Amino acid sequence: MTEHLPRAEFEASLPHLTAWAAVLIRDRLGRVLMLHKTGAGARAWQLPGGHLDPDEYPVDGALRELGEEAGVAPGRRPLRFIGLDFTLPSHGWTTARIAFFFDGGRLEVEYMDACVTLSDEHDDWGLRSLDDWQTLMKPPDWQRIHHLVNAASNGTIAYLHEMGEPR
Repeated sequence: MTEHLPRAEFEASLPHLTAWAAVLIRDRLGRVLMLHKTGAGARAWQLPGGHLDPDEYPVDGALRELGEEAGVAPGRRPLRFIGLDFTLPSHGWTTARIAFFFDGGRLEVEYMDACVTLSDEHDDWGLRSLDDWQTLMKPPDWQRIHHLVNAASNGTIAYLHEMGEPR
């Protein structure tokens, strides 16, 4: 059994993870802020977020990425944890992936119009209803957003597997 190995060997035998974090921002009408990934196809819309830096907590990484990718500050502090999505290695990834999602609150459209500044990773941003996003996004990505919006609205936590499937 691996638990009888010396600590360094035991740690080396554990699964490796890639971690990232994102922030859900909505306006007073419930429309969701999404960013379009540069060069990734027409349906590559995503929440502001990205991979964690070494020695970074998920909420800190979510705030950093929100600032870097969209240039906006959240409407709610502290950010409320609203979900996680765990994916086993697949689609070319050799590690499992875990995503942490936080509710950034509601921001006024005028604020976003004035403040959203995209990084080189993104070429557009949008503020749309869930129904509108459903026609613009890949189905698994939309499924995840749908569950996260429900969790944020209901004060619950979404526990998801494999790109948005609830567990």
